[in-house]
Amino acid sequence: MLEILVTYSGWTLLAFVLAGAAIGVVGGLLGIGGGVIAVPVLLEVFAAGGMSDADRAALAIGTAQAAILLSSLAAAAAHAAAGTIDQPILRAWMPALLAGALLGLGLAPLIPASLSVGAFAAVAILLGIQMMAGARGVLASGLPAPPLGWLPPAAIGGLSAGLGIGAGTLSGPALGLFNTPINRAVGAGAVFNIAVALPATLGFAALGYGRPGLPPDSLGYVSLSAAILLALPATVVAPFAARLSSRVPVPLLRRVFAGCLFAIALRVLWRAAAGQ
Repeated sequence: MLEILVTYSGWTLLAFVLAGAAIGVVGGLLGIGGGVIAVPVLLEVFAAGGMSDADRAALAIGTAQAAILLSSLAAAAAHAAAGTIDQPILRAWMPALLAGALLGLGLAPLIPASLSVGAFAAVAILLGIQMMAGARGVLASGLPAPPLGWLPPAAIGGLSAGLGIGAGTLSGPALGLFNTPINRAVGAGAVFNIAVALPATLGFAALGYGRPGLPPDSLGYVSLSAAILLALPATVVAPFAARLSSRVPVPLLRRVFAGCLFAIALRVLWRAAAGQ
């Protein structure tokens, strides 16, 4: 265990703890998985390791998915205790979300990064505008019936798994398009985070298994100590933020969620422009 901890410097450990606390806040309050915070932090840390850009990106995404998985367990448990998880939404969207996540993991290596990043940024911006619009941005009074109703969760699963972003980042505003109250959508998003992060973590671990040049604590493209150091503070903070989500005024929650989506879109576009 000590050998794993000394893999990173003291400043890096502090950065992981602070990033993990931020992940707990956005996960509990907004149902966002936290990959938007974890991935850039991990890219900076792994940049000093001398590995290739492709390995660095895969290790950052795989580790972020592992951290999302661990931290979302606490957030989902807190939402379950608060009664803010909508079971009908889970039953309606979970199968297509999982199918989309598996498809996204399989197609991610084949799709040009610029195309996938651009598509994600466009979707995030459109959904952010919808969140700001509130009731004016509602497309229907309820979830669409299959097979058309399978398209939104499948797209969310695919984009989330391929780009290392928590599924709740997109599922919340997407559910808002169908007149789902934001506090119910946030609870479902916490569960969707787990559903996507589990196969994504296993997939990245298998993809990089035995790959030379990775940190000594890595299981494939998952840095175990980094994932734990990110997840521990997130696990502590997430239940408090989840309880707070049921008390925050809906208009404010919508504005905060929309702001996060706009920030995510700008970050991924900046990374694409910078060639990172």
